[in-house]
Amino acid sequence: MATSNTAVTQSSIKGFQSTAFALAGLLGSLAMWILAAEISRPAGVGFTTDAVSAATMYEHRNAAIRAARIGVFRGDLWSEAAFAYGDVLLADEKNALNDNAGLVERSRMVTELALTHAPYDSRLWLILAAEYFRSDWVNEKASGSLRMSYYTGSNSLDVLPKRLFLAVQSHALQDADFQELVRHDIQIAVMRKETFGPAVAAAYKNASPPGRQFIERTLGALDPGMLILMRSKAE
Repeated sequence: MATSNTAVTQSSIKGFQSTAFALAGLLGSLAMWILAAEISRPAGVGFTTDAVSAATMYEHRNAAIRAARIGVFRGDLWSEAAFAYGDVLLADEKNALNDNAGLVERSRMVTELALTHAPYDSRLWLILAAEYFRSDWVNEKASGSLRMSYYTGSNSLDVLPKRLFLAVQSHALQDADFQELVRHDIQIAVMRKETFGPAVAAAYKNASPPGRQFIERTLGALDPGMLILMRSKAE
């Protein structure tokens, strides 16, 4: 009987050891996977609308893509890869890259892949909207992506300047629900006019005629003084 109990105990110990070794191997492999992605991950890549920063990040696009491929389904790495490409589109004037369709297409592919892993990121939706706008300013996909940027981050301050810039050029502004989304951005800009006043002025300067009228109506109700100042500078 004692021999039988000893055999059972030894068998249990061996089973535990095998399980422990398998778990250790799994954790070790996971650690190596994370470490490999982090080693390949370029430093300083993130969302920006500053032209100089965007150009610098663009130089790290291959490293960002490599890290994302190692990370496989890590949304943060794919987002950085999209930022490395897409921020160039946001930082330049809307017609500056019309002769580089290849860049726009590559950026779009990376951004769409990033969104499969991080569909909650309003910054990615904004970049995708900018990419579609490059090709066609009345593109339904562009308007849809811009809406998603609002739905996933209506109070995201870092996307507000460029989102407003695109929104007042979009034909989606004809829609009453979309107008409410854009009006919310303008309300935030008015409350933080020292920070976002220049963004409203830039959006007004580049807006379509209906977009200008919308900004004028909204500012006229929220801050007539800001409207007068903006008009004087635009002339």
